[in-house]
Amino acid sequence: MAFFNRRRIAVIAGAAAVLIAQEARAQSPAFEAASIRRNRSGEGNTHIDIVGGRLTITNASLKTLIRNAYDLLSFQLAGEPHWIDTEMYDIVATTGRAAKIQPEEFRLLLQNLLADRFQLRVHWETREAAVYALVPEKGGPKLQESTTPQEPGINTSKGPGRARMRGTSEPIAILTKNLGNQLGRIVLDKTGLRGVYDWTLEWDPDPGADATRPSLFTALQEELGLRLEAQRGPMKVLVIDHAEHASEN
Repeated sequence: MAFFNRRRIAVIAGAAAVLIAQEARAQSPAFEAASIRRNRSGEGNTHIDIVGGRLTITNASLKTLIRNAYDLLSFQLAGEPHWIDTEMYDIVATTGRAAKIQPEEFRLLLQNLLADRFQLRVHWETREAAVYALVPEKGGPKLQESTTPQEPGINTSKGPGRARMRGTSEPIAILTKNLGNQLGRIVLDKTGLRGVYDWTLEWDPDPGADATRPSLFTALQEELGLRLEAQRGPMKVLVIDHAEHASEN
């Protein structure tokens, strides 16, 4: 009869997982050079600029960096260190190429940088959570499908008693992502809409008795012909297993 040391097997399996992760990072795109420094200015805004193969990030927390690297919303993170929102960093990184960094490449480059300089280790989990499903109203959607070539984009602004979201040549996935950001909850696309659309959505972020604009829920129904339904559903969560303060240079 063969006897197995379970602890030894677990250690070997863990070491194998680390090697696989290291090999995957080695095969994914990485910056040729990168400088990271703490930002102690106390400013509130974060700026991310890409010019050719050069990335400049100013005043970003590790949480902001992770969200951009993995394309997720703040409530999709778990296991955060206590300093994830309080330490701010400036980053200048270059690929060594003139070609502009594309969105998918940007995420992979940033993931590799975080693993290298912040010793970030993460894994994905799927958890059941309260979500919203975005569905068409009975009268059908009111969005206008884009018919002329335009630069895709979305802009959201907020002020007292007024919020405005304008999308140009964007798919519904962009709308659901931005709605999720506003509501603090995953929004699932159940509209069946597969094109790219132009829309303007205006609402009161904190409607009261004297509000002159509708709530976000009502604005979606009246302005876009869409409705949010509360449900239980799957939510992908990125769990932080390990993170360190960045090595500066």
